[in-house]
Amino acid sequence: MTVPALLPFLREMLALHVIAVILWMAGMIVLPMIYLRHHGLEPASPAAMAFAALERQIFKRLVNPAMYAAWGFGILLALTPGTISWSAPWWLVKLAAVLLLSWYHGILSAWRRRLRDDARPEVTILRRSAVVPIVLMVVIVTMVLVRP
Repeated sequence: MTVPALLPFLREMLALHVIAVILWMAGMIVLPMIYLRHHGLEPASPAAMAFAALERQIFKRLVNPAMYAAWGFGILLALTPGTISWSAPWWLVKLAAVLLLSWYHGILSAWRRRLRDDARPEVTILRRSAVVPIVLMVVIVTMVLVRP
């Protein structure tokens, strides 16, 4: 199903989608690094409380709104005639990667709450997790631009 009325707004929707994705990715790349700094602090110290407040604000003001906008504009783009060849497999791979990215977003949110509550995630996992959004971004961009 497509909505022909969306076609005149294709460029604007695409621009807003790309902006939202860039902001979403920026937050998800930087948060594990902030978590590592927070992890090394004494629980309930003023510095730990400041990091918890910073992490909450990054989620509330950047990561969550960017994810909602990326999903919203992505759905609108999918409903726009001519943007997706539904018989091609690339969009399924992209969708799977975006779903994994959304799942990772949820993991980051859970880690934020655990750090706030002084239940520390494993440091090794925090260090290695920073590559997850980068790998998924490579897959997503490749699917959209190369359309294998």
